[in-house]
Amino acid sequence: MYLSLLLKTAVAFLVFTTCRILFYAFNHSYFPNIEFINLIGGVRFDWMAITILYLPFYFAHLVLYKGKSIFLKILFHLSNTIAIILSCLDLEYYKFTFKRTTADLFQTSGIENDILNLLPTFLTDYWYVVLIAIILFLISIKLYRKTEKLDIKWPGFFHYLLFLLPAFGLITLGNRGGYQYKPLGVINAGQYADAPNIPLVLNTPFTVIKSIGEKEITPLNYFPEAELASVYTPIQSIEGDSNSRKMNVVLIIAESFSKEYIGGLNDGDGYTPYLDQLMDSSFVLEETYANGKKSIEGLPAILSGIPTLMNTSYISSKYSSNKINSLGNFLKKEDYETVFYHGGENGTMGFNAFTSIAGIDEYIGRDQYPYEGDYDGNWGIFDEPFLQFCIEDLNKRNQPFFASIFTLSSHHPYTIPEKYIGKFREGPLPILESVGYADYSIHQFFEVAKKQDWFNNTLFVITADHTSQSYRPIYNNRVGMYAIPLIFYAPGKIRPQRSQKVSQQSDIFPSVIDFLNYNSKIVSFGQSVFDSTETSFSVSYINGTYQLIDGDFCLHFNGEKTVRFYNRIEDPNLKSNLVGKNPPQLKPLEKKLKAILQQYNNRILTNQLTVE
Repeated sequence: MYLSLLLKTAVAFLVFTTCRILFYAFNHSYFPNIEFINLIGGVRFDWMAITILYLPFYFAHLVLYKGKSIFLKILFHLSNTIAIILSCLDLEYYKFTFKRTTADLFQTSGIENDILNLLPTFLTDYWYVVLIAIILFLISIKLYRKTEKLDIKWPGFFHYLLFLLPAFGLITLGNRGGYQYKPLGVINAGQYADAPNIPLVLNTPFTVIKSIGEKEITPLNYFPEAELASVYTPIQSIEGDSNSRKMNVVLIIAESFSKEYIGGLNDGDGYTPYLDQLMDSSFVLEETYANGKKSIEGLPAILSGIPTLMNTSYISSKYSSNKINSLGNFLKKEDYETVFYHGGENGTMGFNAFTSIAGIDEYIGRDQYPYEGDYDGNWGIFDEPFLQFCIEDLNKRNQPFFASIFTLSSHHPYTIPEKYIGKFREGPLPILESVGYADYSIHQFFEVAKKQDWFNNTLFVITADHTSQSYRPIYNNRVGMYAIPLIFYAPGKIRPQRSQKVSQQSDIFPSVIDFLNYNSKIVSFGQSVFDSTETSFSVSYINGTYQLIDGDFCLHFNGEKTVRFYNRIEDPNLKSNLVGKNPPQLKPLEKKLKAILQQYNNRILTNQLTVE
């Protein structure tokens, strides 16, 4: 009995270790500086995940043990299958999110249908991951059978007690991840790895288990309330005048448009010939960063200036019904018609619910699109016809209007219309051809829009919801993995120029209000890119670590202390950690980030995301 249970546990550890090695093999380009301690430290996290995930099996084995029990076998393989599926999920999915999957993937409103609808495509495109999972499962079955040879008769009661007590002690200790004061958490991975290598230490079953029912945020008290606002406040005072511009606003959110793909931001080497041309007539922010790694994280940042600084996206959090400022409700008060277009399934990722809370009058998705023949077979309507449909619909609306248009063809599985296959430049990543198609679709949108009477009185803002897969090393690190385009285009109203000031998605909301010259006071964790007096920055959160990009520097903070600090200009590959060298910029930036986090957590918890 004793040896049998230990060997069955060893089978579970072997599965976890094999999955960690596979995870590294599939994503090795993202971890150029792997250390042995990263892998060894992972054993502790495996131990905790195993003792929790396989707990029904352990309980049955220790209390209801009956030798070669089919019941025990079912319990073991049920837990083992869950572990294999979750671990194999991140072999490829990590490339899109740069973090281990957490429970929010399965808890997001609307995501259940997305997963079910796209499951056949994922299984087809990533068939080799499915094959790996099956092989691991079959090997586990074979190894489990070998351990059954040691399943002998029930031991004597005295020997049973001698084994039972320490066994339960080890399981209880494993459930906590050790004997430390607090149970093991994601943040503890920092003991075994620098921030970039934390995903190597963790395992996906652990991150899913730890994020189920986890408190999304807690109150912070880095500063007394009387001092906090003097360090940082999200209350943005925009000083307009009576001569506000009653211009239309069209916000185009291009799915997965990493800065890496934009030729005009990479010395001409890219996949977006039209955007490259449009940037010559636009105000371009060359150092713009997303506030998250998912569409569901990008939308609140873009529309409302709310970044994702917690494990759960704002949309899927319990705070999503909070009262918020947004482009939608602000412009609605100024008599704008407001509309959100997305060619995907209505309700996907909770977009329709969030846009309603954000004050947008109408959500138009696939259900409202009249031509079923333009369905891409996966996500929704192809970009080119859907963007043309947006123009047709805008022509029916009263001016001024605010329209947000979310593209989708550059989302996995990167489907483009059959007639365009081979037309666009291909590259080292499957997404790049679909990026070319999306760029072409935006081109056709502008060609038709130019002929409309509302065109010359419209501010166009073009950005991305998040980044995607990368093939250039400079975009693989913690800074580059968030780099996106941000373009402001208003024919005859904006002087073409390039700016190297740091900006972020959360800047879009206050920037639009500032450009339209409205006198206002709003809550936004961004600032206007048109205000030269503001000190710009970008903030994000992943793998238990907050990141602040401010000027030449990048700071990583784990909630308690700064763990990494870089001069990102002199050290673009983030190789030289300046923590310990005490550069003069470190403490002021850490103080600023603490104030941002305190304002963020406490305002969300107390429903103070607006200025009354």
